[in-house]
Amino acid sequence: MSMGKTVDINENTPHKVSEVICINCKYRWLAVRPVGTLLKDLECPICGAGYVIETGEEINTDEE
Repeated sequence: MSMGKTVDINENTPHKVSEVICINCKYRWLAVRPVGTLLKDLECPICGAGYVIETGEEINTDEE
């Protein structure tokens, strides 16, 4: 059995990175998610609530 070519996941899955905060428990983290994912669909890793908003912090993931 031969191994296939290694493919960078970023080539096939555009994603967004932003700082978010749970307005339920006030936990902040960097969220990496596929483009098009709604913030209301994110769950806080601490309390499990879906009350996530972006903080407005701009995160640039482009390599220069």
